[in-house]
Amino acid sequence: MIVAKFGGSSLADAPRFRQVRDILAADPERRYVVLSAPGKRFDDDVKITDLLLLAHQDVANGGNPESRFDAIRKRYEEISEGLGVPGCVCSEMDAVFQAIQGGASRDFAASRGEYLCGLLFSRWLSLPFLDAAEAVRFHEDGRLDDLTTGELLHEALLRHPTAVLPGFYGADSQGAIHVFSRGGSDVSGALAAAAADADLYENWTDVTGFRSADPRIVPDASYISFLTYRELRELSYMGATVLHEEAVFPVRRAGIPTSIRNTRDPLHPGTIIQSSNRYQAKVPAVTGIAGKPGFSVIVIEKARMNDEVGFGRKVLSILEELRISFEHLPTGIDALCAMVPTRSLEGVREQVLARIEDAVHPDHVSVQDGIALVACVGAGLFKQHGTIARLFTAVSEQGIVIRTMFQAPSELSIIIGVNEADLSPAVRSIYDAFIRN
Repeated sequence: MIVAKFGGSSLADAPRFRQVRDILAADPERRYVVLSAPGKRFDDDVKITDLLLLAHQDVANGGNPESRFDAIRKRYEEISEGLGVPGCVCSEMDAVFQAIQGGASRDFAASRGEYLCGLLFSRWLSLPFLDAAEAVRFHEDGRLDDLTTGELLHEALLRHPTAVLPGFYGADSQGAIHVFSRGGSDVSGALAAAAADADLYENWTDVTGFRSADPRIVPDASYISFLTYRELRELSYMGATVLHEEAVFPVRRAGIPTSIRNTRDPLHPGTIIQSSNRYQAKVPAVTGIAGKPGFSVIVIEKARMNDEVGFGRKVLSILEELRISFEHLPTGIDALCAMVPTRSLEGVREQVLARIEDAVHPDHVSVQDGIALVACVGAGLFKQHGTIARLFTAVSEQGIVIRTMFQAPSELSIIIGVNEADLSPAVRSIYDAFIRN
């Protein structure tokens, strides 16, 4: 049995609704469908969710939201008329608009795109509709209640052999609507797959699976056929985003594979994400390469630093108190470096340096900006001899200076730090060394 989630780009207009219907019909195992709100039809278009949020903002600012409501109404009417079910969600739309004008919460407004889309789709195909407000439970502070959600979804799905579930939102025990972060319909789909004990979770979007490198840097980057959830986490951390990062956990815990598919190219197998690579005949040394700019290094130097008990704790306590998360912490005998996102130092840079001076009395402390990190990810990285040598050779042959290097404890990735200007050349050189060749 398959749970299939479709993103906003797959539901932007009536022809795309029909594509989704055809995909569902092509495999009777696709029994539960999770839907996002209609997305953009073209580059300058506005997503339904954005229109709803703008309408909510208009009301909050004392303005008139009618122009937003008109645009939303027109989109749903065009879709419903194109599907031959004109006016099928008109009364619900009017109720949504009245609620927003009456002061409904921002989360309520943000969630109504999925709600209306799910209703329209279910009525068009005469499928049962499961309101996520009744089956996805949040705590009142906005955190997902995993345990209760699993129980409610399991019970709801058992009542129907097939059903439509709107993604992105749920409700607390008092009925107040809460939403996930943007792209959270991926999470809704993963929760439904786990609750239904599905054989497969399909995430249909507008890309044909994961690429082995950013196509903006390597235009012909190959598609990854198989990926483990651990490799996905490493790549996502470095900015390779196709799937909402929180969507990994429900299906990973349940041992359910995820398939990333393209609605516009439904015959392409896409990328399968699974718990292990035991089904692959050959595990490549490098599965994917991802890079991210915007890092700074706080460099602290002090003779015999290694003899001072609590030195590192004092430094990290300062970062914690100033709400700065560190990414990596390379150390030496007489030096400690804390790599942090550059944006986290905005407004507190001088305070950080002054407090480090007071706490540990270093011989020298400074901040180096303009660092980019490049992650070379693969379950086979350390199963082959000479991997690090190949990586360093590929980068150095392009005249790129490696500012730092660390190996993930998971043995799934090697991360190097380079100057931001060298990010793209570094990614290309590693791709050529490990994947193209």
